[in-house]
Amino acid sequence: MRAQENFCENDLNSGEVTIISSTDLPGIPQADENSSLRRLLKYASVEARHRLNGLASYYSTSLDGTLTANGEIYRNRKISAAHLTLPLGSWVEVRSQATGKKVRLRVNDRGPYVNTFCLDLSQAAARSIGVDVAEDRTVNIRLISMPGVSPLPDEVLQRRSPRGVCENPSAEW
Repeated sequence: MRAQENFCENDLNSGEVTIISSTDLPGIPQADENSSLRRLLKYASVEARHRLNGLASYYSTSLDGTLTANGEIYRNRKISAAHLTLPLGSWVEVRSQATGKKVRLRVNDRGPYVNTFCLDLSQAAARSIGVDVAEDRTVNIRLISMPGVSPLPDEVLQRRSPRGVCENPSAEW
């Protein structure tokens, strides 16, 4: 029976299907739940899949005090961002290509709904990296933490991961 085919309990009892436990496979290192290696591998693989480049926009001043997609009140003076697909509550590092400045912030809203832009920044975030005055609004976005988990410390993000993904932003950007 091929792996892509569906099977039911009768197939399992007939002996046509063999189930192999993942713990029986050789060569897979076993790590305990609190292992820093496991955490680093998790973020290295997630981070490699979620690198984005594009143009950033920033919120209008008229939106100050409105609700964001996750129910928080948006404030112009707080650092936050909106993205269409990244999970709400995830932490990203945004770096301006024009100025070289970067900021870490949490995604707490959905948007932008204009195809030209890939990220909406709060005015404080845009000001901190110079996107509010720069002619070139191109930014690099790097996912650094999933929702509910605090971002990894800088000293961990500066190392190279065991999978070979470069986690030093200055080396790749």
